[in-house]
Amino acid sequence: MYKNLRTLIFLRIVKTITLLITVFLCQVSAHSIGQHLSLKKDRISLRQFFTAVQQQTGYRVVYNAALLENAQPFPINMQNKALTLALTEILEPQGLAFQIEGQEIVLTKGARKASTEGLQSSINGSVVDTTGTPLPGATVRVKGTETLTRTDQQGRFQIASDENTITVLISMVGFDSKEQSVSLQGNNRIVLRPSTTLMDEAVIIGYGTRKRSELTGSIGRVTNLKAEENIVSNPISALQGRVAGLQVQSTSSKPGEMPRFMVRGVQTTQGSIGGSGANPLIVVDGLVIDAIGNPMSPTETGANFSLSNLNPQDIASVEVLKDAASSAIYGARGAQGVILITTKKGQLNSKPTISLNSYYGLTKTHFGYKPLNSAQYQSMFTEARQNRISDIQATLNAGGLSPEQIANLNVENTQLKGQINSLGMLDNDNNWLELLSPKHAGTYNVQASISGGNAKSGYYASFGKFGEDNSIGSGRFGRNSGKISLVQQLAPWLDLQANVQISNSVSKNISDDLYSLLQARPDMPMEVNNNDDGTYGYWFGAQGHPIASRQGIRPESSTWNYVGNFSANARLMKNLSFRTTLAASQSNIEDIVFYTPLSYEGQYSSGSYTVKGNKGLRYTFNNLLTYNVNHSLLNGDVVLGQEYMENNYTTNGYSLEGFPLSESLWAPGNASTYNNYYTYVNREYLENSSSYFLRTNLSWDGRYLFSASLRRDGSSKLKNFRYAWFPAVSAGYILSKDLFIQSQSWIDFLKVRASYGITGNIRPLGNFDVYTLAGKQTYLNEPALQINAKLGNPDLQWERTKQYDFGLEGTFWKDRIQLTAEYYVKKTDDLITNLRIPTSSGGFSSQGANLGGMLNKGLDLSVSIGNSSAQTSDWKWRVGTDLNINRNKVTQLRDPIIGYDGFAPGGPMGFIQVGRPVGLLQMYNALGIDPKTGDAIYEDVNNDGIINQADMIYVSTAQPKMSGGFHGNVSYKKISLSGLFVFSVGSKVYNFSEQEARQYGFDDYVGIMVNKPDWVLDRWTAPGSDSRYPRAVTGPHGAGMTNDWNSRVSTLYLYDASYLRLKNLTVGYDLTSNRLKSIGISNCRVYVAGQNLFIIKDKALNSNDPELAQGSGWQQAIAPMPRVYSLGFDITF
Repeated sequence: MYKNLRTLIFLRIVKTITLLITVFLCQVSAHSIGQHLSLKKDRISLRQFFTAVQQQTGYRVVYNAALLENAQPFPINMQNKALTLALTEILEPQGLAFQIEGQEIVLTKGARKASTEGLQSSINGSVVDTTGTPLPGATVRVKGTETLTRTDQQGRFQIASDENTITVLISMVGFDSKEQSVSLQGNNRIVLRPSTTLMDEAVIIGYGTRKRSELTGSIGRVTNLKAEENIVSNPISALQGRVAGLQVQSTSSKPGEMPRFMVRGVQTTQGSIGGSGANPLIVVDGLVIDAIGNPMSPTETGANFSLSNLNPQDIASVEVLKDAASSAIYGARGAQGVILITTKKGQLNSKPTISLNSYYGLTKTHFGYKPLNSAQYQSMFTEARQNRISDIQATLNAGGLSPEQIANLNVENTQLKGQINSLGMLDNDNNWLELLSPKHAGTYNVQASISGGNAKSGYYASFGKFGEDNSIGSGRFGRNSGKISLVQQLAPWLDLQANVQISNSVSKNISDDLYSLLQARPDMPMEVNNNDDGTYGYWFGAQGHPIASRQGIRPESSTWNYVGNFSANARLMKNLSFRTTLAASQSNIEDIVFYTPLSYEGQYSSGSYTVKGNKGLRYTFNNLLTYNVNHSLLNGDVVLGQEYMENNYTTNGYSLEGFPLSESLWAPGNASTYNNYYTYVNREYLENSSSYFLRTNLSWDGRYLFSASLRRDGSSKLKNFRYAWFPAVSAGYILSKDLFIQSQSWIDFLKVRASYGITGNIRPLGNFDVYTLAGKQTYLNEPALQINAKLGNPDLQWERTKQYDFGLEGTFWKDRIQLTAEYYVKKTDDLITNLRIPTSSGGFSSQGANLGGMLNKGLDLSVSIGNSSAQTSDWKWRVGTDLNINRNKVTQLRDPIIGYDGFAPGGPMGFIQVGRPVGLLQMYNALGIDPKTGDAIYEDVNNDGIINQADMIYVSTAQPKMSGGFHGNVSYKKISLSGLFVFSVGSKVYNFSEQEARQYGFDDYVGIMVNKPDWVLDRWTAPGSDSRYPRAVTGPHGAGMTNDWNSRVSTLYLYDASYLRLKNLTVGYDLTSNRLKSIGISNCRVYVAGQNLFIIKDKALNSNDPELAQGSGWQQAIAPMPRVYSLGFDITF
């Protein structure tokens, strides 16, 4: 009842505010943009005037000192006057003129003002901005001459010419310069676009915005996630290779899957590397999301928000807060970085615009390998047994055996020959991987939006539909999303804003049966072998048919997200404002797995229908009081804030069995048995936190920058140490404001900055880790308690990360070169660890504790080279790179080495060791292949003459030494080309599938030798043969005479995981023309794009995609990322 009431209240808030703002929505009007100057002095020199211009507008005045030798002081009284008009009014009486070049105002001797006297005719025109608003004071210069004029208050100009057509150069402060032909009879309407240099752009920070030039923290920013450049189902994948310090790693080629991602290295020992415990905090339009893992996992049940439900085309910008100065404002959740996602919203004073973007693509997975065909399978089966028979014969010939040993060898010899003779290959040759993988799967995206606004109202609404077929099997992922954003100025001092988004994603019948396709015998017939009752039968004893395996399971996952953000902003008095915001999300996640009564898994229980669900309501409520500091030399703001967050959710699960065999009766209501197997997930959770914070950003004289923040957090997850303080401080100095640097014309902007702060983390902590618990299980199909499941620790507290950051930012040669370089050190203490404890503690198995430390240090580098911001050439280009170099080390543990990550039976085990990076795998060190016998040779580490577990070594695998991306774009007139490469250098990957494929005995489950990828053909075959891999053999072999000597966990199957992938390549053509504009189409563009076009990797790695490694750097039966070829269009009305 309580939950239903909360939901009802939430939905009514959404409805009420949306209707309220819609009532105030009205006609659209234009607005003006520009730089203005306010100055009043009885007497001022030109140099003092130029200083005021730079302080108020950011534009530097560049001149030769000789030009001012005869300059006279003058009085000035200007109030909010357009800069170009102010310059003209002051400079013309002094015999001077000016020209706008990028961020510089260049003084020249007085130019001849255009006059119509004595000329045959005048060319008239107008200059407006992109909304159609006239631009007064714009400079219009005839190209190649000194003739110029300026637009009047209505944006009109008149320029004398004795030619019918001339080319003019138009420039204005705050807008991109433009070159255009004008004529006597032409319309001559010139549209200027607002210019934004890299350092002028507004960057979203925690609870506010700031110009990039004034930032003292480390923030990466990505805007305009174009559909054609990001053929992905979630916004995080679209960030790969675009932000220095953000590592994004795909873990599966299945549609709809979320990648792993982390900021500046792993900082926790909980879960796999890059798993949900290592993810940065996500904030979507103010909604704090601190868990995005698997909501059905008992350890990640708070993850009831799906980023796959968020449409990337609805995103306006993504900011990645990397250092403590930027993320400490989020306190206890900011230790692993913060990703701020800001969606598109309604804007005041914007013309009505309708946009439509759509593409359709074909996807295809290129495995780079295939299963053995029938002849190869029979050959490898026979060879493995013949090699063992030869070993037996050699052993018998050598003599010295007991009668029992001789008898045993003879029995084995007979069995092996019997296996060869009874193989019984059928007359079929099927490549199941090829037969059951789609020839071409499809993907599509449709996005439609409408936006506009007038002086008091603004709106944005969109609808998106995305679909992606499974490229390695059956099923597809689909998403429908809708969004509406409204803004209303109720009074000059009061604004309201509402954003509502509804989305639904469904993953249906997505098969994950690559193993069955690779291991199915190639001579198996196409027909499914049914039992007498119609259930699926086995082939060759106990091997299931791959078609039956796929048809027998019907999984489906559905996620509904309802997200609302409502805010009111009141300007209480001059420089003082108050903002209150409520951001909320209601979710409903349901996973269904149905094994039909015909299936291998379901036939013994007459079918199994399992449902697991997660329903939740989370909200963030905050209040901000902001004072804007606005004095002559001191500028900035001070923010005092309060925030409350709550996440209330329930998990549930049940299973139904006993379905009729007829498919028409497989509805859940026809099950005969209700099963309590999943009652342990039927729980309700409530977690909350309360915070207070203070932040200030200040700038003195436009060059000295200072920022500080302090946050106090309290969490319901803790008991004795519930509250904690998280401070941060940073400073910067804009070197380019110095007179010496200003004299260096090649330096546009140059800044140094440094920061220090403390951030926290308790996301690895469960809701009840501070309490001693009894586990909820089942016994004889009835609910039961598991006594002494976990020992609570009321003294658990926050993980703390102290971070230092030093940065250098600059733009050079009129923005041709843009550079950001940063060095950081992150020291994490009090790591939350689950300790195994002895049963003498009362039967408890584990206890949470703060025990451990970790160090990350490294370098972020972003650099790009391209056109000058002031250049008006038809050619436009920019190339660059964003990369991160990180070194990770564990500094403290309870024991020198502990187990870390669980793996499949027979695979490598993960460990953590003091002094080494997180993510070690334990294995034997293979020295090569014995050229005489074809068996592996392992290092005897302790020199005891025996190869056993004591000789295993620990290998660092999962964390790359360097990762990032290379990006570039080039355009010429209407043709454009863009590309993105992503790369990773220095990590290792363990190919467990390769290790398994080198086992040639009978599988424990199906009782036959399963089929193998054709890479097993690369092997030792005879004395002197050269191969990295050992011979095919079954039974005892090698120096240790064990069945797994050649296929044990070793560096033989460890590979370099470095790669370079062409992630995206897009070619576009702009079809926009005057004819299209005459019918209301302001932009029309078509494009073709390719995704995952190729990858360069270690040739020895047969799995073909090193990126798709599991947590600690291992992979098993993976399919590489599919290639996608798409065709699309983008139209704006």
